Amino acid sequence: MNKKFEFFLNAVHYCIYLGEIWSMKKVDNCVLRIMYYLSVLFSFENFYNKKVDERTKCKDLWYYMYGKEGGISISSAHHWFGFFYSGYSIFLSFVLLGIPDGMFGGVNEIIAIAIIALPVGLCYIPAYKAVLSNDRYLKYFKQFEKEDAKWHKKWKQITWGFCIGSVVFTIGGIFAMWGVSLLFRK
Repeated sequence: MNKKFEFFLNAVHYCIYLGEIWSMKKVDNCVLRIMYYLSVLFSFENFYNKKVDERTKCKDLWYYMYGKEGGISISSAHHWFGFFYSGYSIFLSFVLLGIPDGMFGGVNEIIAIAIIALPVGLCYIPAYKAVLSNDRYLKYFKQFEKEDAKWHKKWKQITWGFCIGSVVFTIGGIFAMWGVSLLFRK
């Protein structure tokens, strides 16, 4: 496997993970703020403060929410990484789906699912091997944590570009499918 490709995918995965932690903390703070106002309103402020203190001291809860090996954040980052990575291969799937659609005037749903799933599945294998197999991302995460703020800012922008590009490729694939379908019409 190409080391640059592996580094790129792991850096994008790391930035998605950091973004997931950021968004989860924002939601968590918003929920806590609402609960605080409700506790003050209904005179449960002491109970609320006691529960918040217990929660902040609990390391297991922090690991469950933000842990790299098995927390909610890393699971969600795996999901979003796969979602955005597959956006590029879905372009090819839609183009391939346009061929039988144009030739036969429509496609059976099972065949359409197979035409879409096969390229996505085949293209996901290198990403899986580069990032998720044997938890390779953990080795890269340790390396990325040592990087400076400039590096993080650069890769955050690259990750945004990667994600937006995936959405653009998916939408472009739909239009390309339509164009290829028109090309093959009799």
